[in-house]
Amino acid sequence: MFIDDTGNVDNAATNDVQRRFAGITGVILELDYLRETFEAGFLRLKERHFGLTGKGRPPVLHLRQMKRGAGAFKVLTDANARAKWEAACLRMYNKAEYTVITTCIDKVAFYAAYPKWQGSVYEMLVGDAIERYFYFLRYKGVGDVMAEAINKDKDNELKELYRRFYERGTDHIKAERLQKVLTSKEIKIQPKEADVQGLQMADLLASTCSSHCRRMYDNGPVYDAFAMQVADVVEEYKFYRNSKGAPNGYGRIWRPQN
Repeated sequence: MFIDDTGNVDNAATNDVQRRFAGITGVILELDYLRETFEAGFLRLKERHFGLTGKGRPPVLHLRQMKRGAGAFKVLTDANARAKWEAACLRMYNKAEYTVITTCIDKVAFYAAYPKWQGSVYEMLVGDAIERYFYFLRYKGVGDVMAEAINKDKDNELKELYRRFYERGTDHIKAERLQKVLTSKEIKIQPKEADVQGLQMADLLASTCSSHCRRMYDNGPVYDAFAMQVADVVEEYKFYRNSKGAPNGYGRIWRPQN
């Protein structure tokens, strides 16, 4: 599972959207499929639209730069080129074999609902993602977790949280059960420059999935048309689901619970 966060995952909250909402999205890819099919296809997709860098590889995707059409993604300032990229991406989102888990929080609403709560927002979000990953893996196999490096402090915090879950369990899953499905007590953290295709996929989906959850649970605003098309694909086919096919509480989690 490749994870990426959106918004502000610290405890502080204001009514400013960037500090009020936070989320973590995990993209689960089966290892053989990842290595034999997905990575090669993802690299071809990037090369077709953005060419090769001086290192002879397609550029590492930077979502913020892509939205602005900056740097290696200047071609996206052309409306026709952007339309072709978005159409190709949408086909990839439909065709690729992956499962999505997104856990989000409205911190202002959560604190109002639980005024005596003294926990960690980041720990809650990571714990929710790990628990759903456990249920996804249970009876199917084992798995690992990878995240993109942010900064030394946040990376160390994530490492400690993951290690604590592995050694002590989560609120709802005992450690010995987690240890049967997680292959390591250490989360893997890689810099963006490592060019990990799974992490770039998570980066592309994270903000869209969080915005989608905000619309589903909190009457959030309408966002751009392409992102809404992507959200429709994830909602219809890619969110982790319960045995009845419902993603609520499984592939998408919202705090406070409605």
